[in-house]
Amino acid sequence: MKKLAWMACAALVVAWGVGVQAQSVYKWVDADGKTHYGSQPPPAKQDTEPLKLQSNNGTGSGGASGSKGASAKGAQQYNPDGTKKVSKDVEEFGDGLKKALGTVDSKQVPLNCATAVDNIHYQADLMLEVGQKNVRDGYMTQAAFDSAAPQIRENKGKYSVSDCQGSSGNKKSFYQCMSSSKNHVTGCGKQHKH
Repeated sequence: MKKLAWMACAALVVAWGVGVQAQSVYKWVDADGKTHYGSQPPPAKQDTEPLKLQSNNGTGSGGASGSKGASAKGAQQYNPDGTKKVSKDVEEFGDGLKKALGTVDSKQVPLNCATAVDNIHYQADLMLEVGQKNVRDGYMTQAAFDSAAPQIRENKGKYSVSDCQGSSGNKKSFYQCMSSSKNHVTGCGKQHKH
């Protein structure tokens, strides 16, 4: 493969992911100073409070339903393409998530082809799942999803245990990077272009 296209796909998923707000989201900094986001607080910090993310599902306070272009406080607002706008808090969370996905854990782990491929496939499937949810919830157009999904599926199909075992150079480094469950294809792809 000439160039890994995960970064573009993952960037779209970050944009898609900001619409996923039903679950609590926690932010914490570990002992090494690394910022983490997750749906569960870390085991050592069970008292961590979830981030307050404003819902943009058209049911906010103010009584107005989601009419397009509504200016009443709490009313759902829409982008020019008809998708729902997300709040500033959620946009900031998305920016933090994008930054976190692009960061590679400095602790190198041994190459484990089975783990690396599982991580790649899981993350690709998650991107597709989040994209589909955001289409259903109105945060992404079907056309945008239909444009990005084939590339995600194609990239996913290019990675296998046998491909990993026969890899060398940057591709082998990418697989080694993906052997850590702490890393995302965005960060590993940016660091180990192949």
